[in-house]
Amino acid sequence: MYHFRSEKYKTMMICDFDGIPLVLPNLYLYSLKKNKSAYKLAWIDSSEKRRIKGAELNKVMLSDSKIEDCFYELRKFLLWIKTYLEKTHSISLENHHNLPEEILNYYINDFLIGERNSSEKMVEKAVNGLRYYYNYLAFVGLTNLKEINVKSDYKALARDNTKRRNVVQYLSPRMRAELYANANNLRTECTLRAGGECGLRTMENMGFLLSDFKVGNTTYSGMKSFFDLIDTEERLNLREKEKTQKFDYWLQGKYSKGRRGGIGGKSRWIYIPRDVMLRFKLYNEIERPESLEDSLFLTDPQSRVIHGIQEYQGTRDFKAARNLVIEKQQLGLLPDYLHLLEEKHTYHILRHSFGTDKFHDAVDEDGLDLENITHMCRPYLLVAELLGHETEGLGAPTTTRKYIRSVKSKLDQEQSYLRCSND
Repeated sequence: MYHFRSEKYKTMMICDFDGIPLVLPNLYLYSLKKNKSAYKLAWIDSSEKRRIKGAELNKVMLSDSKIEDCFYELRKFLLWIKTYLEKTHSISLENHHNLPEEILNYYINDFLIGERNSSEKMVEKAVNGLRYYYNYLAFVGLTNLKEINVKSDYKALARDNTKRRNVVQYLSPRMRAELYANANNLRTECTLRAGGECGLRTMENMGFLLSDFKVGNTTYSGMKSFFDLIDTEERLNLREKEKTQKFDYWLQGKYSKGRRGGIGGKSRWIYIPRDVMLRFKLYNEIERPESLEDSLFLTDPQSRVIHGIQEYQGTRDFKAARNLVIEKQQLGLLPDYLHLLEEKHTYHILRHSFGTDKFHDAVDEDGLDLENITHMCRPYLLVAELLGHETEGLGAPTTTRKYIRSVKSKLDQEQSYLRCSND
């Protein structure tokens, strides 16, 4: 699924994998942009004893930021439908406007809160986004009114998800290696390595393309070019130090996260270590399903429809590996120097750990004192560039500045490792 900005209608629009615009979502997005309003469902209290409650749709005005949230939430929901329909034949993009309430509430409660560990704030955005969309469809006569709510027991879970930010936001290279070792297939290992060794978000794993591609007048190398380079170096019997140790890949912003959580972020170079690229290459050679898709990472071979992975795949891959590692921790099968992996840790901690390592290395290289670093210093700006954070000439943003707080966790874990090694 792709999105684009229509110059004619001055709004974001969505199309499927074949480039065909999705009519109902795009009509809704156009209405939002044109009218800057949506419809809120209000149930009418009545003294009459009737089994059917009365209801009305009231117009509410929305700010530009709220409209952007609506686009983002709708796109997330449609992407989920594409994944969900692989498991069932009962729903599709063609009939999503008539989905039963049970499916919509399953998405909010079981998927977003239960599986994705979304916080209260994120769940509120998702609920409002979904309500506005289906209220619009009901208003224009394309579906019936839907009740979309967070179930009472899931409200407590969402509050607990919010607290997950209090866990240590750093995993040592040794713990990351343990996660990679517990991946259930090569693709899972590769998506985890992309986060922990290249600093990618889960959605950015969609941006690895096999073929060379053009952006404007510039041609960039795809994965096949890098794989061919590795084969050439092997045929030439180059010594290890003569081989390419880092592969520069241009990640297009359309696969990334934009400001305020929107889609379409900053394009940037990512630097793929040789050992990671070798795993990518092995996946392509022995595990990747046969497909005309240009995405490197595809859905599992047993999937009903084979296509590029969706933005949530890294989240699922991390969760599966995390659960195996936690089980080993509980059985006492892991070394004492490995700090605990927790259920509240998510895929994003891999990216955070990568950024923390790069920040610490830059501080060390520049001989700086952590206590005296400002957001205009090179370590901050370097990490902002590597992670695709916007700087706008004002130094590193607040998002990047969080990494200084994780350096202490990194140093604590290294000290713990040294103590255990000396015992």
